[in-house]
Amino acid sequence: MVHRMVRRAVVVGPIVVGILAVAGGIDGGGSQAFEWALSGAVGLAMTLGNLWLSAALIGGVAERSPQLLLPVGLATFALGLILLTGIAFVLQRVDVISFPVTGFILIVSHLGLVLWDAAGAYGPSNTQANQSPNANAQMRS
Repeated sequence: MVHRMVRRAVVVGPIVVGILAVAGGIDGGGSQAFEWALSGAVGLAMTLGNLWLSAALIGGVAERSPQLLLPVGLATFALGLILLTGIAFVLQRVDVISFPVTGFILIVSHLGLVLWDAAGAYGPSNTQANQSPNANAQMRS
Protein backbone atom coordinates (compact mmCIF):
# COMPACT_ATOMS: atom_id res chain seq x y z
CA MET A 1 0.00 0.00 0.00
CA VAL A 2 2.75 2.47 0.89
CA HIS A 3 4.58 1.55 -2.30
CA ARG A 4 1.55 2.66 -4.33
CA MET A 5 1.37 5.90 -2.33
CA VAL A 6 5.07 6.57 -2.93
CA ARG A 7 4.66 5.97 -6.67
CA ARG A 8 1.72 8.37 -6.74
CA ALA A 9 3.63 10.97 -4.71
CA VAL A 10 6.59 10.70 -7.10
CA VAL A 11 4.24 11.49 -9.98
CA VAL A 12 2.23 14.24 -8.26
CA GLY A 13 5.05 15.66 -6.09
CA PRO A 14 6.94 17.55 -8.80
CA ILE A 15 3.67 19.02 -10.06
CA VAL A 16 2.76 20.22 -6.55
CA VAL A 17 6.26 21.64 -6.00
CA GLY A 18 6.10 23.41 -9.38
CA ILE A 19 2.71 24.92 -8.61
CA LEU A 20 4.00 26.11 -5.23
CA ALA A 21 7.07 27.64 -6.87
CA VAL A 22 4.90 29.55 -9.34
CA ALA A 23 2.46 30.64 -6.62
CA GLY A 24 5.32 31.76 -4.37
CA GLY A 25 6.97 33.60 -7.24
CA ILE A 26 3.79 35.47 -8.08
CA ASP A 27 3.24 36.40 -4.46
CA GLY A 28 6.74 37.37 -3.41
CA GLY A 29 9.49 36.91 -5.97
CA GLY A 30 12.24 34.36 -6.52
CA SER A 31 13.24 33.76 -2.92
CA GLN A 32 9.67 33.05 -1.87
CA ALA A 33 9.21 30.74 -4.88
CA PHE A 34 12.14 28.65 -3.67
CA GLU A 35 10.87 28.78 -0.09
CA TRP A 36 7.39 27.58 -1.02
CA ALA A 37 8.71 24.84 -3.32
CA LEU A 38 11.10 23.58 -0.66
CA SER A 39 8.36 23.75 1.97
CA GLY A 40 6.06 21.68 -0.22
CA ALA A 41 8.77 19.08 -0.82
CA VAL A 42 9.43 18.88 2.93
CA GLY A 43 5.70 18.43 3.59
CA LEU A 44 5.53 15.58 1.07
CA ALA A 45 8.63 13.96 2.57
CA MET A 46 7.13 14.19 6.06
CA THR A 47 3.92 12.58 4.80
CA LEU A 48 5.71 9.70 3.10
CA GLY A 49 7.96 9.16 6.12
CA ASN A 50 4.98 9.03 8.45
CA LEU A 51 3.06 6.64 6.20
CA TRP A 52 6.12 4.41 5.78
CA LEU A 53 6.77 4.28 9.54
CA SER A 54 3.14 3.41 10.24
CA ALA A 55 3.08 0.71 7.58
CA ALA A 56 6.35 -0.82 8.81
CA LEU A 57 5.21 -1.00 12.43
CA ILE A 58 1.66 -2.15 11.75
CA GLY A 59 2.73 -4.58 9.02
CA GLY A 60 5.34 -6.17 11.27
CA VAL A 61 2.81 -6.66 14.05
CA ALA A 62 0.19 -8.02 11.63
CA GLU A 63 2.58 -10.78 10.57
CA ARG A 64 3.69 -11.73 14.09
CA SER A 65 0.83 -10.94 16.49
CA PRO A 66 -2.44 -9.96 14.80
CA GLN A 67 -4.17 -9.71 18.18
CA LEU A 68 -2.01 -6.65 18.94
CA LEU A 69 -3.07 -4.68 15.85
CA LEU A 70 -5.42 -2.30 17.66
CA PRO A 71 -3.01 -1.20 20.42
CA VAL A 72 -0.09 -0.96 18.00
CA GLY A 73 -2.23 1.01 15.54
CA LEU A 74 -3.14 3.50 18.25
CA ALA A 75 0.47 3.70 19.45
CA THR A 76 1.69 4.20 15.89
CA PHE A 77 -0.81 7.02 15.40
CA ALA A 78 0.39 8.69 18.61
CA LEU A 79 4.06 8.16 17.68
CA GLY A 80 3.47 9.69 14.25
CA LEU A 81 1.81 12.74 15.77
CA ILE A 82 4.64 13.17 18.27
CA LEU A 83 7.32 12.86 15.58
CA LEU A 84 5.54 15.23 13.19
CA THR A 85 5.04 17.75 16.00
CA GLY A 86 8.73 17.57 16.92
CA ILE A 87 9.75 18.05 13.31
CA ALA A 88 7.28 20.95 13.04
CA PHE A 89 8.90 22.73 16.00
CA VAL A 90 12.31 22.36 14.37
CA LEU A 91 11.06 23.52 10.97
CA GLN A 92 9.55 26.67 12.45
CA ARG A 93 13.09 27.75 13.35
CA VAL A 94 14.41 27.24 9.80
CA ASP A 95 14.41 30.43 7.75
CA VAL A 96 14.06 28.83 4.30
CA ILE A 97 10.88 26.92 5.22
CA SER A 98 7.43 28.47 5.17
CA PHE A 99 5.74 26.36 7.81
CA PRO A 100 2.14 27.25 6.81
CA VAL A 101 2.90 25.86 3.34
CA THR A 102 4.57 22.76 4.82
CA GLY A 103 1.65 22.15 7.18
CA PHE A 104 -0.92 22.61 4.42
CA ILE A 105 0.88 20.18 2.10
CA LEU A 106 1.35 17.72 4.97
CA ILE A 107 -2.38 17.62 5.68
CA VAL A 108 -3.53 17.65 2.05
CA SER A 109 -1.02 15.01 0.94
CA HIS A 110 -1.94 12.67 3.82
CA LEU A 111 -5.61 12.93 2.97
CA GLY A 112 -5.03 12.83 -0.76
CA LEU A 113 -2.73 9.81 -0.81
CA VAL A 114 -4.81 7.76 1.62
CA LEU A 115 -8.09 8.53 -0.14
CA TRP A 116 -6.53 7.93 -3.57
CA ASP A 117 -5.27 4.55 -2.41
CA ALA A 118 -8.62 3.69 -0.85
CA ALA A 119 -10.46 4.64 -4.03
CA GLY A 120 -8.12 2.44 -6.07
CA ALA A 121 -8.40 -0.50 -3.69
CA TYR A 122 -12.17 -0.46 -3.39
CA GLY A 123 -13.22 1.16 -6.64
CA PRO A 124 -15.43 -0.43 -9.29
CA SER A 125 -12.46 -1.89 -11.16
CA ASN A 126 -11.58 -4.19 -8.25
CA THR A 127 -14.99 -5.60 -7.41
CA GLN A 128 -15.94 -9.16 -8.28
CA ALA A 129 -19.03 -7.96 -10.12
CA ASN A 130 -16.78 -6.51 -12.84
CA GLN A 131 -14.70 -9.67 -13.26
CA SER A 132 -15.45 -12.20 -15.90
CA PRO A 133 -16.45 -15.75 -14.92
CA ASN A 134 -13.14 -16.94 -16.36
CA ALA A 135 -11.21 -14.68 -13.97
CA ASN A 136 -12.98 -16.28 -10.98
CA ALA A 137 -12.20 -19.75 -12.27
CA GLN A 138 -8.55 -18.82 -12.75
CA MET A 139 -8.34 -17.45 -9.21
CA ARG A 140 -9.65 -20.73 -7.75
CA SER A 141 -7.08 -22.87 -9.56
